[in-house]
Amino acid sequence: MTMAIAPHTPAHRHWNALTAYLQPIEDDSMELNEFLKHWDVAREELAYICDCSLTTVNHWFSQGEHRRFPSQKHKQKLALAHHIWTTIETEPEYLQTLREMYIKKHLKR
Repeated sequence: MTMAIAPHTPAHRHWNALTAYLQPIEDDSMELNEFLKHWDVAREELAYICDCSLTTVNHWFSQGEHRRFPSQKHKQKLALAHHIWTTIETEPEYLQTLREMYIKKHLKR
């Protein structure tokens, strides 16, 4: 017989951390060129990260009158991706294993 574990009520610090990930603060942004110095990603991948169209991303790389620049929202998403990717590179192996176990458990449902 297994004993059920009671659900954990999120504390204020949990909500603060979640808010920081879901709605990054204005100062937490990264320029496209800086992001690309760290990560070798395709334009399609940039569109996925920034939650925008490939056409929008292509305009970031164009020259002349059709050139656009990433918005603050796009820069925040680049900063978030950079933070997550950098963090998982330096996290202990046991945390990676736990995450993989969690994902496998939820895929079975």
